[in-house]
Amino acid sequence: MNTDLLLQEICKRVQEKLQTIEQETLPSILVLTEDHGSLCHETLENSKLCQYYRMECALLAQYQCSIENYEAVVVYTMSNEALGKIAHGIFDNGFTRLFGQALLEGKKIYLSQEGIELYRYKNTAPQAFYQRLEENLELLKKSGVIITAHSQIAEQILNGQSENCLCEEEAAAEEQPVCLENRQEEVTETVLDKKIITEKDMIPLGHQHIRQVVIREKAILSDLAKEYAAKHNILIQRRDISSGKRE
Repeated sequence: MNTDLLLQEICKRVQEKLQTIEQETLPSILVLTEDHGSLCHETLENSKLCQYYRMECALLAQYQCSIENYEAVVVYTMSNEALGKIAHGIFDNGFTRLFGQALLEGKKIYLSQEGIELYRYKNTAPQAFYQRLEENLELLKKSGVIITAHSQIAEQILNGQSENCLCEEEAAAEEQPVCLENRQEEVTETVLDKKIITEKDMIPLGHQHIRQVVIREKAILSDLAKEYAAKHNILIQRRDISSGKRE
């Protein structure tokens, strides 16, 4: 093999390795279903989402997943049986166990309305019975589950949750910058010298009552991390960071 071909092969392998490392550092999103379907595969293979997240399928992993490893869960099926079990705290299979664990750990959950079995019977079921079953769905909504159309899920993950899922006070709080002058006693600055910053990185800062975080100018900040910062009044500033200041 001549020198040029050898160099090309080396460069190719280095590039592949770098891409693999970069992919492994991305935050993860779990796609959770009771059975396979075309819509869930569209999300798993969504090019925009894959730029910022590792997309994983719980069904392919036979539900052997740890919810703590994911920033969010996207759910594409919700049978009446599963809905009733989850609403009453019964987690007796892989699907209900992961959904329930995501709720208990406060993970962001997106539920595709196309996969909700209850909606199929809205025009045929007795009103009283339908409303009784609908209470289970309302419980999920009040618990933070975002019910939305499949076509909107990727956009909401990348650009924030639906307006329907935010009360007016929360929406206003997200739009207003943190006023540091009125909270001088809480202004504690720290540095996050990372290429990719997720909600998991922000949570310890909230527990430490950090009020200002400095990140790299070109750092990738996940939307869930942004939401956590806004909710806990953490001001994020981008500026040059010298190497070695890793928090």
